[in-house]
Amino acid sequence: MFVSCLLTVSLALAAGATPAEPATVWLVQPLYPGQDALVQRTESGIAALLPPETRDAQRVGRDALTAWLKGRRGDLRCVSGTASCREPLESYVASLGIERVVLVQGGQDDAGYRFRAVSVRTDTGARTQAEAANPVFEKALAGALVKFLSINATVEAVSQPSGATVFIDGVKMGTSPFTAELLPGEHTFRFELASHLPWEVTRQVGSREKVKVERALEKVPARLVVKAAPVGTEILVDGQRVGINAVDQGIQPGTHVLTLTQEGYLPHEVQAVIQPGETFTLEQALKPTGLQSFKLAMRARQEATYDLKSYLEVSIESNRLTGSSVETRPVNSPDPLQAFRTQDVRAPGRQRVQGFGLEYGRYGKFFGVMLVGGSYYTTGDTWTLGVTVPDEAAGESVDAVKSRGSLDVKAQFLRVRALQPQLRWVVGPVALAAQAGLELQGVLLKERGEGQLFSDGLYTLDVHAMGQATLRVFLYEGLYASAAYQHSFSLTKNISGTSNFRGGFGYAF
Repeated sequence: MFVSCLLTVSLALAAGATPAEPATVWLVQPLYPGQDALVQRTESGIAALLPPETRDAQRVGRDALTAWLKGRRGDLRCVSGTASCREPLESYVASLGIERVVLVQGGQDDAGYRFRAVSVRTDTGARTQAEAANPVFEKALAGALVKFLSINATVEAVSQPSGATVFIDGVKMGTSPFTAELLPGEHTFRFELASHLPWEVTRQVGSREKVKVERALEKVPARLVVKAAPVGTEILVDGQRVGINAVDQGIQPGTHVLTLTQEGYLPHEVQAVIQPGETFTLEQALKPTGLQSFKLAMRARQEATYDLKSYLEVSIESNRLTGSSVETRPVNSPDPLQAFRTQDVRAPGRQRVQGFGLEYGRYGKFFGVMLVGGSYYTTGDTWTLGVTVPDEAAGESVDAVKSRGSLDVKAQFLRVRALQPQLRWVVGPVALAAQAGLELQGVLLKERGEGQLFSDGLYTLDVHAMGQATLRVFLYEGLYASAAYQHSFSLTKNISGTSNFRGGFGYAF
């Protein structure tokens, strides 16, 4: 890196006259690609840090170096080989009047500003390296250059009375009177002393500046310390608001009325008799009003419900066809009856089936997925369905069905659904959920009475689009009672749409 720096210096020069007074050269490069804009700021920062009495011998930046070297000529004998030198390139640079070269690399990353610097003396070749990082640009740069420049400022902290704890930039440094060296830049000084009001000041400190921070601390006749809950509680002293949540301040001795108040909570009032030099402490949590207690309980129950991510639910269901169509075919039949079909439900008038269901799903806070669910139903009475009988089919039982034009059956329904998105809202212990998706429905019909045509029954399958609204009331922790309404409509027209009411219990975890 340093050889590159020296080459930059030598190649930037034009041949000229004779070397002059020794100078220090400061060259700046970006530490990371694409941060060339930081070079000029770094050069200005270096110039600001240089002590005034040394600035005449400092050349900061490529432009300043080029202007200073104009018309100067160095001794090229060591470089050309006509003379023997330990470090030919450094000897050449020294002959130009350059006593020291400092290369500074600066960049900015997630942690803030970072600087690396290397200094090489041209007469001895001695090298010094330094590195510093800080979120504040000026502090990071000063930290890297402190090895090469005498830039530390001297600060004397004095308080009246003495013995105050001295904090500099939030760090406890000692007790007053206190003297320390600091890097130049902005610093915050704070004095703290028991029974006295704390005092704080921010000062800009220059390079090698001698700063005296002095303060006569104000004695506190008495001290008031109040800590109140819940968050947002107002603190009043003699009717005047002095803070929120917590107060630590001086107060005149005597009798004072302390009041803690917040909307939704019962106010708390204390008459405090405070003696000179005494610290009066009050720690109090306000009691909520009846309505506020209810709101807090509802809020706690709501958060507890939102924290439940999975649920398993069992239900008793009453399902009704919204139409009369149930088109089925034989499970197994001889050839003449393969085209046999049921058409619609003629009796009873209300096509209702009873059964039970099971459902499992998972939630985020508001959105979730019903992973898998199913329901099984059966008829409580005999259904009469219209039929279509092939003309070529014959037989006593077939003729009886043809003459009636109907078939008496018991029906079994099976519904299977999966991966249905859900949306839920929670109010206290009550959760409302809405879900929608597709489900597969199947029907199996078994004949009733004598002379059965199909011993294995008749069946059909259908795909339905369905929606469901669910109300869940949590009884104890994850245990809840539920009520739901489902509605579906057929996509393939084999089974009529359905209207389903269900009630049950579940457990969320």
